Amino acid sequence: MPHENARQNAADALDGNFDDIFEIYERRLVDEQNLLAAGGEHARGPLREHARSLVMRAAGALRGASSGGMSALEEEIRQNAEAAHTPLIQHPDESFRAGVALCAAALAVILDEVDLSQEPPEAVVGLSLGIQKSIMDHVARVSMAAYVDYLLVKIEEIQTEERTRFSRDLHDHIAHSVALVKQNLELHSAMRPKDEAAAEAKLRNALEASGQALRMARDMALELRSSNNGDSLRTALDNLIRASAPPGTEVEVEVSGEEARAPSHVRDQIYMTMREGLRNAVSHSGGAKIRMEISISEAEVVAAVEDWGDGFDASSPSSEGIGLRSMRERAKLMRGTFDIASTPGNGTRTEIRVPLNNGKGS
Repeated sequence: MPHENARQNAADALDGNFDDIFEIYERRLVDEQNLLAAGGEHARGPLREHARSLVMRAAGALRGASSGGMSALEEEIRQNAEAAHTPLIQHPDESFRAGVALCAAALAVILDEVDLSQEPPEAVVGLSLGIQKSIMDHVARVSMAAYVDYLLVKIEEIQTEERTRFSRDLHDHIAHSVALVKQNLELHSAMRPKDEAAAEAKLRNALEASGQALRMARDMALELRSSNNGDSLRTALDNLIRASAPPGTEVEVEVSGEEARAPSHVRDQIYMTMREGLRNAVSHSGGAKIRMEISISEAEVVAAVEDWGDGFDASSPSSEGIGLRSMRERAKLMRGTFDIASTPGNGTRTEIRVPLNNGKGS
């Protein structure tokens, strides 16, 4: 370890030169295109205050102050849980890279301000590791706890979305068919004493509507089971099409690559994104043809839904509804990207790209 006076001098350098440290730190974030630096001037203040607290924590550690143990971590998690209605949106990777950049900025200033020429190399390394441990331990704890809170919020939102969709499907499809059964049976009873042939026609209509309701109920059950039981994406999408695509709509499906390359949670999210894309196309495109594509390589998964329908102005801020926002958020949760291409009269294509950790693109 470095001599006590060197540690004290390094701590004093951190205390007295924060403006220089922050300048170097902020420049590194911009150069790395870190999302923490993408918030503009209004985000600069919170970023600065957070960096200051970490630098002061490192200075305290050099002076021998405790950085806190499990109780501190529990307090951080509690505070994050209370603030879960406004969770952090950056991925932990952004915070970790920012922590490394702050460590580098702090060390650069210390090397400029403190004469360490008389210290043995292992002592300088020890000082460097001490600063890194103080900053990165805190970054790791807080960012992971905050991101867990973020994921919990998203899970709750997705569950609410699923319940709303299921309720809507029950009302729009099955309940409508059951209502037709009831209506035709009532008409059958009313018409039978006067017009046997017309009454029989109403009975046939009731039987047809009941069969349609039964088929839709089975398709919905099959869709729910397919989205949770590990079926292949191709099988799950085929079941989805049977449940969601109306008669007269042609839906093509192409799945290429080895599904085993993608973790199960990625496949699940890909399926749910494709499901939302299909529903958007069915509900809004007005087209009679839809194509769904999934390509899985070692580096990434690319999934797209394309229709040849009415299209819309995708550049308009008001054009993105709940369905498209859901697709965008699912892609973001997987550290992927979401793109939409559409113009009035030329159809719509939505596409997500999700990097895989087992390829060169990871």
